[in-house]
Amino acid sequence: MARTCYYELLGVERSANDADLKKAYRRLALVWHPDKNHGNVEEATQVFAEIKEAYETLSDPQERSWYDDHREQILRGDDAVTDYGQDDMGTSTSYMQTESLMRYFSATSFRGFGDTPDGFFAVYRELFARLRDEELQQSSSESEDDLLLNLNFGGPHTHYDEDAAYAQGRTRGTDTGTGSTLRDFYNFWTTFSTCKSFGWLDRYRLADADNRQVRRLMEKENRRLREKARREFVETVQNLATWVRKRDPRYKSFVALKQQQQRGREEERVRRLAEQRAAAAEDASTYVCQAWEEVDYTSMLGKHGLLGDGAESPQFAHGELEELVCVICDKSFKTAAQKANHEKSKKHLKVVRDARREMLREERQMAKMQKQQMQ
Repeated sequence: MARTCYYELLGVERSANDADLKKAYRRLALVWHPDKNHGNVEEATQVFAEIKEAYETLSDPQERSWYDDHREQILRGDDAVTDYGQDDMGTSTSYMQTESLMRYFSATSFRGFGDTPDGFFAVYRELFARLRDEELQQSSSESEDDLLLNLNFGGPHTHYDEDAAYAQGRTRGTDTGTGSTLRDFYNFWTTFSTCKSFGWLDRYRLADADNRQVRRLMEKENRRLREKARREFVETVQNLATWVRKRDPRYKSFVALKQQQQRGREEERVRRLAEQRAAAAEDASTYVCQAWEEVDYTSMLGKHGLLGDGAESPQFAHGELEELVCVICDKSFKTAAQKANHEKSKKHLKVVRDARREMLREERQMAKMQKQQMQ
């Protein structure tokens, strides 16, 4: 199937910024959206899907970087490229090449999100099943084999997080019945590491070496080729799994549900905070100043010898004296500024609020006891 460069499809330069991409996408959407092409819905749906895919890819910095680095391979996208080699037992077998995976980085590799043979679920279920089987051929670990055998892409009704779905009363294992979740599936493939040796890519036969030095050079070159192929293959599989997950309707539904739950928790937190503030404001409005809070400045002046013969000292006449003591916190201060700062502190305000609530509780209890005695 012919593939069109995303930049050409949107009609933008490869240096286009986000604003250019958005403008081009909106312009093409007005032309190719299915709702505006009632007489040609099938073609418009396909073209619009490609336009949307191009915009989503190029507007994501990570996906755009990957696309730019592998654009030629993706456009070439060989449909059936296979490596032929031997496994560890010397048996001839075939493996999917990195170039073969490139064609799956496109919405043109499937038709719609239905459970049809050429739909999203069937195409990628078959692809990852083949990758799994190739790994099983090379794996020598029973635990790894068990993990691989339990991986399943599932179908349209498979829940992303099966445990969460089960907690909501849904049927466990709707499509897979394997005991693993779709979350497990994507976690495995996005952190994938292959068991393949890529020994079939060796350029030299070590048996042809004339001497030990030449043999070492051959080994070094063969090892370099293997590691390069292995690194490219692992990186491609990981990026493909990430690409598929981003477009998976089941993952999108899961993310939307989590976002909705997060919004609900935030709204509940705000509601409770508002109720607490309203209750505190009500307590403050009904608070009655208690006698112990009143400061007898006259007695204090007399205590410190600031008054003589019962008369005010001229220095402190007309209410100019400011007692530098916080009775409720049991603290004294040297200056008025220190006291002012203290009265604005969170610790002081909290002590005042707690004291007021305690006095209110005591008053209510006293009123309740008096009412009971009167009855």
